[in-house]
Amino acid sequence: MEYLILKSMIEGTHLAIYATIKPGTYHRLMIEPGIDYLLSNTISSTEYLVEAIEIGEKIRKGELAATTFNLGQLLARSLREAYRWLPHRVDPSYIIPQIIYSLAISHSDIDSVINDAGKLKRSLELFLSKRSWREIKYFLDSLKSIHRTDMYEHITSAGGISHLIGIEGEVSFNDVFRVLSSKWPAFRSLDLREFNMVEYVKKLLTHYRKYNNANNAVIALYLEIIYPRLPTWAKKEVDEAVKEGLMISKTGSKKLFELDLKLRKQNILFHEYTGLLSIITSLAVYEGLRP
Repeated sequence: MEYLILKSMIEGTHLAIYATIKPGTYHRLMIEPGIDYLLSNTISSTEYLVEAIEIGEKIRKGELAATTFNLGQLLARSLREAYRWLPHRVDPSYIIPQIIYSLAISHSDIDSVINDAGKLKRSLELFLSKRSWREIKYFLDSLKSIHRTDMYEHITSAGGISHLIGIEGEVSFNDVFRVLSSKWPAFRSLDLREFNMVEYVKKLLTHYRKYNNANNAVIALYLEIIYPRLPTWAKKEVDEAVKEGLMISKTGSKKLFELDLKLRKQNILFHEYTGLLSIITSLAVYEGLRP
C-alpha cells in the first residue's frame, strides 16, 4: 500500500499540472515561468508522505495513539523541508492535502476511495477534528518561516476564527483549512462538512472511461471546475471544444489552444485550481486511473 499511495500522489500531481491544454492555467505547452517548480513541491515532501503513511499504519495497528501524534509538527517539517528544496517557491496547496490524504488512506486501509468513502472520511475526521492549539501553532509558524505570510495572515485575520486563535480547545485543523479554502481551493479537499472529493473522483473516472485518455479526462474535469467562473463568451468556446472531443481531435485541440491564448491575453487565469486538481487526480490514480 505504501508504494501505491506514494506513486499515486506523485503521478496525480504530474498529470494535473502537465495535462495539455488546460485553458487559463498551467500545462505542458506553457512557456511562461511558474510551472517548473510545482511538481517539485510534491517531490520535496516525499519523505514526509512516507512518514505519514507509516504513522497512519501504526495508529491503525494500535502501535501509536492518535492522541499523541502531532499533525502540526509533521506538516511544519514537510513545509520547511520543501523550503530548503525550493526556496521562496513552496506551495502548501500541493503538499498539505497530499500528506493528510496519505495519512488517512493508510490509517483507513482502504482499497477504494469511492467504495470506502465512509472509512476514509472517518480517518480524516480523526486527524482534522482534533482541537490542539499547540499543533496548529506549529503549522502557522511554519507558514511564516517559509515566507507564506499571505496564508498566515489570511488565517489569523479571518473573521471566523481570528478571535479563537491561541485559545486551547477552540480551533481545529478543519477550521483552519476551511478558512484557507476561501482563497486556495485545494484546501476544499479537507472540508469535511461537504466532503465532495469522492464526487470529483467519480467525475474524473467517468471522463477517463469516456475518452480512454487520462490527459483528456483531467482537462474535462478542470473545465467543469472553472466553468462557473468563466465569462459567457468563454463558456461557449468550452462547450464547442467539449463537443469536438477536446484534445482527441484536431478541431477540439485548436479550440482549446485558441481559448487558452484569449484567456491569457485578458489575464483571466485559474492557477489556484491546479492544487485542487492535483489531489483529485492523485486519489483517482489510487482508484485506478493511469497515464
